[in-house]
Amino acid sequence: ATWLNKLPGGLDKVKSVVVDDSLGLAEELEKEMQHIVDTYQCEWKTTYDSPEKSKRYQHFVNSEARDVNIDMSLTRGQLQPV
Repeated sequence: ATWLNKLPGGLDKVKSVVVDDSLGLAEELEKEMQHIVDTYQCEWKTTYDSPEKSKRYQHFVNSEARDVNIDMSLTRGQLQPV
C-alpha cells in the first residue's frame, strides 16, 4: 500500500502500535468495546417489546389502508416509505 510509504515509521510502526500495543491503547479499547457489547440493544426488539413504542406503528400492522401522511414508492414490487 502506498500510504505506508507516507506513514512515519512505515509498517514497523503500524505493527508496533497494533500488535505490540506500544501506545498502551489496548486496555482502553477493550473497555470501550465491552461497554458497547454490554449496552447493545436491538432497536426493533426494544420497540416490539414496548407497548408505548409499538403504538406508533399500530396503523401499519395488517392493514391494506393507505396512510395519506406517508409517501410510498414501489421498489422491487414492494411498497416502502420515501
